[in-house]
Order: sequence, then C-alpha cells, then structure tokens
Amino acid sequence: MYQFSASTACFYPDELLPAYRDNNSLPADLIAVSDNVFHEFTGAPPEGKQRGAGADGSPSWVDVPPPTKAQLSKQAGAEKERRRTKAEDVIVPLARAVKYGMASQDEKTRLERWEKYSVLLSRVNPGDAPDIEWPVMPEATRSDDL
Repeated sequence: MYQFSASTACFYPDELLPAYRDNNSLPADLIAVSDNVFHEFTGAPPEGKQRGAGADGSPSWVDVPPPTKAQLSKQAGAEKERRRTKAEDVIVPLARAVKYGMASQDEKTRLERWEKYSVLLSRVNPGDAPDIEWPVMPEATRSDDL
C-alpha cells in the first residue's frame, strides 16, 4: 500500500513511513491509496496534465500551469543560443572562403544573408518572451546543413 500527500502530490510507500517520520519529512496530510491508484498516477500523465490532488485530497490529473515569465525567458535564451550557433556554423566557413578569395558569388550572397540574420538575432531580448518576433532564418542549403 501507499500513502498520498495532497500538499506534495507524492506517494509514500507504507514500509518507508518510519524512515520519513524519523527524518521529520512525513507530510501530515497522508491518505491511504490502493496499488491500482498508485500505478495509475505514477505512469505517464495525459497530454497537458500533471499529478496533483483533487478537492478530497486524492490523486488527480490537473492542468499543467502555464510557464512563468522567467521560464519563458530562459527558453527564449536557449532558443537564441541555438539559432546563434547555427548561424555561426554557417558563417565561419563562408567568411573564410571570402577572406581567401575562394568564395563563389552564391557563397558571398549566402554569407551576407546569414550575417544580416545574425545581427537581427543579436537584437532579440529573451526577456521579452513570449512576445518575441524571431528573425527569419535564411533558407539553408545542403552545404549549410553539413
């Protein structure tokens, strides 16, 4: 058997309750639940749901809360870095080809498009999430994806 705490939305196996008590880490709002309930609510949640507690304190699938402003900013920062890395991976060899006079006209044009994209990307403020207008990435060619 298991115990469920609405305050932590966690399960506690009966055989470990003494250890939780000894460590003063056992919630006061435990209710007994069956093995079936335990298995239902420790499996994968339905889309857009997470384990929580119902009004009666028993396990329930509840809506996943929307991300916070800080979480959105962090996600936007990671996305900006991913895009910046992709741009630099394309720009570096093209710039080198131009530097050594080895670039075709197509490579020069691609370099210009990617450098402009990189400048626009540098102006993106992740703190503005979720209201970010991401610059459009230049169309990648086969050689850009290598």
